[in-house]
Amino acid sequence: MLTRLREKGMNLDPMSTTFLPEPRDADPSKKPGMAIWREKLFALMVRNAQRPTDYFRIPVKRVVELGMQVRL
Repeated sequence: MLTRLREKGMNLDPMSTTFLPEPRDADPSKKPGMAIWREKLFALMVRNAQRPTDYFRIPVKRVVELGMQVRL
């Protein structure tokens, strides 16, 4: 994304930018809604997914993570 912004004339330095990645925590519950096997599968996939900071090669010292645990 930073490369695309640079191409459009916006020069952002990753070390002077703060990144707010999406929270990635899910916890299956027995409440009505999604089937429990789907909730467990989704929670497993979330836990095993690559961290956004690794995928986008974001400097770890420039990341602020805010979030809460959501019961599915």
